[in-house]
Amino acid sequence: MLELTHGRDYFSPSQLKKLVVSMSAFRSYLAREFKVSKAMDFGTLVHSLILEPDTVMDKYVVLDDAEIIKEIGGKRPTSTKKYAEFLSDFKKQAGTKMVVSRVDWGTAMLIVDKVEKLGLFDDTFVDGIPERKYFNTVKGFSHEFKGHCIIDYDRPDMSIDLKTTSKPLSKFRFDANEFGYDIQASLTRAMNGKDFYFVVVQTVEPFDVGFFSCSEAFLKRGDMKIQKAINRYRYHDGNIFNDELHQFEL
Repeated sequence: MLELTHGRDYFSPSQLKKLVVSMSAFRSYLAREFKVSKAMDFGTLVHSLILEPDTVMDKYVVLDDAEIIKEIGGKRPTSTKKYAEFLSDFKKQAGTKMVVSRVDWGTAMLIVDKVEKLGLFDDTFVDGIPERKYFNTVKGFSHEFKGHCIIDYDRPDMSIDLKTTSKPLSKFRFDANEFGYDIQASLTRAMNGKDFYFVVVQTVEPFDVGFFSCSEAFLKRGDMKIQKAINRYRYHDGNIFNDELHQFEL
């Protein structure tokens, strides 16, 4: 069993992705301050609407600002002090719920409508568990190690990851390589033994939806990257914060 001494008792897909890049990228990832972007917030909304629709209204509230915008008038009513005060009060009343603009809510509902029309709620997102967490020993590599992954939708026969993108779906294969999705698929399969699939929804018109299976070549590439990450970790003896000068004799 590989001893992990980096402050986590497991490797996640995100950690392994950074380890493949470099040890410094891995260090930066562990020390990062996580910042959520607008695109990430929207992606989370889409995830909730598709995977956990029954809990959406417990997490979100739609910004009802039509009346105040009409009252303020002008070309840029949302840039005024009055609107800022209104928004501040609205967020206070929302409490722990996330405030969603009417535009984002409307766009998200168009995506959900497309997913429903394509039958994914009947054929794909059915009989599964959303946001399922796995903590298992990962085997099949030079060293066993503890792994952790979160599966967006875990069915008895498959694991499904839901992705959002503003790009044409034909570009997803390039993102899958650039963002290390092969590592995610490979690690998850190693942990639960199930086939892995991606459902990708486009966040801009025409709101295309794609269902991507993982070829053996894709999964093997993920295996190779994971092994590379393990080798890099072992080379540093697991102590990634060791700042001693390494001396060698040739």
